[in-house]
Amino acid sequence: MSATGYRKREHVMSQAGAAHFQSSRTIALSLLIGTGGLTIFGIMPIVLGGLLNAGRIDAAQLGWAATAETLTMALGLLIGARMLTRAVTRWLVVLAGAVMAIANLWTIAAAGPWTILASRGAAGLAEGMLISVTALSIAFCPVPARLSGLFLTVSVPPPLLLAYTLPSYIMPRFGSSAGFVALAIIGLVCAAAATFICDDLAHKLDEGRRRVRWTLLTCLALGGILLSSAGFAAAWAYVDPLAVGHGLSPGQIGTAVTATIAGQFLISLFVASYGWRMPMMITLLVMSALQAALALALIWTGSPLGFAVALASFGLLWQGAVPFATALLVAIDESRALAPMFFPIQLIGMAIGPFLASFVAGSSVASVLVLAAVLYGITAAIFLLVGQVAARDGVILPRSVDVS
Repeated sequence: MSATGYRKREHVMSQAGAAHFQSSRTIALSLLIGTGGLTIFGIMPIVLGGLLNAGRIDAAQLGWAATAETLTMALGLLIGARMLTRAVTRWLVVLAGAVMAIANLWTIAAAGPWTILASRGAAGLAEGMLISVTALSIAFCPVPARLSGLFLTVSVPPPLLLAYTLPSYIMPRFGSSAGFVALAIIGLVCAAAATFICDDLAHKLDEGRRRVRWTLLTCLALGGILLSSAGFAAAWAYVDPLAVGHGLSPGQIGTAVTATIAGQFLISLFVASYGWRMPMMITLLVMSALQAALALALIWTGSPLGFAVALASFGLLWQGAVPFATALLVAIDESRALAPMFFPIQLIGMAIGPFLASFVAGSSVASVLVLAAVLYGITAAIFLLVGQVAARDGVILPRSVDVS
């Protein structure tokens, strides 16, 4: 057998080992737990908007709260990715679920804006630990992009249900804090699910494969992921005040957010079943350009139907790009040491977005959408550079996200 053939066989065998170190039950539980950690993103405009409408925070503090939760979520994910290795560490996941529940109840009882920020930070740290369970399963499976697409698909129904029922039925009856009660219950469900994990949470790697090889190409790829996440989060955190400015009612806002999450479900299902065959770099480039245009469209689209369509398109494109970005990291670093960094970088970007938006939201919420469009424009330029640098360095990027 030739050296090339042997290396290819060794690579396939390595992937096979990574694929089978977790049982189907463990993978299913990891998807459930990660779904619980991600639920806040689907309903963040609603629950934080409820705090704003109740006068407990102002527009700038809304951005700070979203930043605090997302930034600590990234920290929790990084901590989890390092600490959650063996089956016994599942008890840290149980603890994280309990902390998520307590932190959301703390938000309800918080006396002032700074206490709310602290409670959201604690919730984010716990949510990041929960998401890291799924991130590890995705990073070590044979085709990370496809499991990522599956995860994005199954993680949509809970926030979809909450996004529709919270503003239309639950919050009008039980108050603006009902969303945090729902998140607390989800945290307890995640804690209970973690007790049934029996397999190791991470595949063992030697120290050499754990190190990320930092190059211009890896920095550009991570930069594109960070800025695209920042652009989305900047706009997403201010959906509620933007819609109110257009004259939409709470029910219409809930419908628009529900349509967005439904669109994310459909695009995730499409990518997981067929769309993963689409050209990777072209898809990332086109989606980024469309996101910039849609961010601007949200400024002028004031009718309930038009706003819902524009917002749904904006949300589904962001979600649809995730498997392609995941595959890009695997393609430029076959050791897969870079792939687990996708979620932390994405979350850091989603923390930066609302923070930047808080500085411009005071003058006009529409300026937040302009900021989002600029960030997506820069993202498109970065992905264009990724293709050029890869070609210059002789790195062959696969056509589709199937990089196995």
